Amino acid sequence: MASISLCVLVQFALLASSKTVRSPLPPLGWNSYNSWSCSPSEGKIKQSAEGLIALGLDKAGYNFVTVDCGWPSRDRDSEGRLQWNATLFPSGGKALGDFIHGLGLGFGLYSGAGYLQCGSTDLPASLGFEKLDAESFAEWGGDSLKYDNCYATSNTTMVDSSSEESQSPARFQHMAAELDSVERDIKYYICQWGIGHDVGQWASEIGNTWRISNDIYNAWRSIWRITNQIVPYFRHTTRGAFADMDMLIVGLNALSAEEERFHFGMWAINKSPLIIGAALDSEKLSKSSLEIMSNKEVIAINQDSLAKQAQLMRRDTEAEWDIWLGELSGSRQILGLANWKNDSQTVQFDLTTLGIASARVRDVWAAKDIGVVSGVQNTSLAGHHLQLWLLSDITAATPLKSSAYHSATDASVTGSARTVTCAAGACLPVGAKVGGIIGNSSVIFSNISSQTAGRKLVGIDFINYDYAFTTAWGLGDNIRNMTIAVNNAKAKRWAFPLSGGNWEESGRLHIEVDGFAQGTGNVVTFDGFGTNYAPDVVGFEVLE
Repeated sequence: MASISLCVLVQFALLASSKTVRSPLPPLGWNSYNSWSCSPSEGKIKQSAEGLIALGLDKAGYNFVTVDCGWPSRDRDSEGRLQWNATLFPSGGKALGDFIHGLGLGFGLYSGAGYLQCGSTDLPASLGFEKLDAESFAEWGGDSLKYDNCYATSNTTMVDSSSEESQSPARFQHMAAELDSVERDIKYYICQWGIGHDVGQWASEIGNTWRISNDIYNAWRSIWRITNQIVPYFRHTTRGAFADMDMLIVGLNALSAEEERFHFGMWAINKSPLIIGAALDSEKLSKSSLEIMSNKEVIAINQDSLAKQAQLMRRDTEAEWDIWLGELSGSRQILGLANWKNDSQTVQFDLTTLGIASARVRDVWAAKDIGVVSGVQNTSLAGHHLQLWLLSDITAATPLKSSAYHSATDASVTGSARTVTCAAGACLPVGAKVGGIIGNSSVIFSNISSQTAGRKLVGIDFINYDYAFTTAWGLGDNIRNMTIAVNNAKAKRWAFPLSGGNWEESGRLHIEVDGFAQGTGNVVTFDGFGTNYAPDVVGFEVLE
């Protein structure tokens, strides 16, 4: 407990010393985009601001309202200042801010780092006017700024994700400096889309939140895509700095109730901002959706004082389930058991392989105490269900150990697979990798030791930075597939999520693989899958 308290104190000190204003825990609020796209109006904003209060969401912690794209007039004034569209917002920005403040809520504003706002062909963004616009945001009483990335290279191309301008942190750093210089505390929500390299590294230094992906859309598939993209951002998520999985689609009649719980829970355990996108109208918002977004126990996990993102601890791609585990204050943990399958299934897992000998469990969604559990668990899950177990009174299990590390550079390769030497300190832990693995390629490890025969936990160090931006609206999902077989047994497919912020930052995926024989003569074969590239392989170890 003493070490945890010291950690929190250090994080508080970092927040206090930083000029950029930050909420120490993930922001909770409402944004106009998912309901109204780039067509907001004063009436629509006021309705949801009042609805937030009337529905009791303020008591659950939601405390600000953001006007997204579409609010300004086409022309700046004679001094170059942004103007509110007088038809859509007849009272103007200052009066709207006063109205929202009068409800006890924060006033969120929107602009962009390019020439024009997203969703328009003629509405100005802030490029070249950063100082003037930051002053306007302060004068209107803005409490936060969502800063987007459209029209990065011209006033004719709205989305250009491959240009140096769109990927560079420079324009976002410029606005951060201008917000720091005004005499008002304005939280900075970066919406750069997670493109380019090392976004978590530079964005966490200047922003309270930063978007990691292309937009969420109204389909279950986008939940899978974004979940695979959040995985490596635990390295950068901390108090005051949060990877943003995008606004919620709960309440938009896009998902089933089970899927809405999954979506809300996955965002919560990963410490994403929880930004409601549904219009807050009691006649349109379902009781189920309201209950999900108001769930105090799930929100408490998101708002835990340690602010630590959960990590993907186990994946079974063919059986379609994951295990996520995150550290919470008070020596507690949150365990998320995710069923990606359309149908119900029973999932078996062993707590000891997660480092847990025993723990007291509360089923969060059921609001039910289960009692003390240990060892192998057989859990029944409905289709698209995310079971959340809050673990307390945890007794640690004896850690599994490896007798050797098997570097991919020591393996034999076939087909197009090749060894790549990385920069100093990269491709950890060995500084090199095998890439170019496709359907006709193999990486073959020989003379692998196992103390006993059967199924083993294997930790694979891999690299995948094939992020889905241009393919996000189709089948893009941020994964690369690879098959693994032991001793020529039937190969099994595994979906590897993003590993880091570039093509030399490795991640680790733990999987359980059958077919090991006792002794030193095991052969483990990594193969490409189909016509698409597999992740690059750094190495692996067998944990026993």
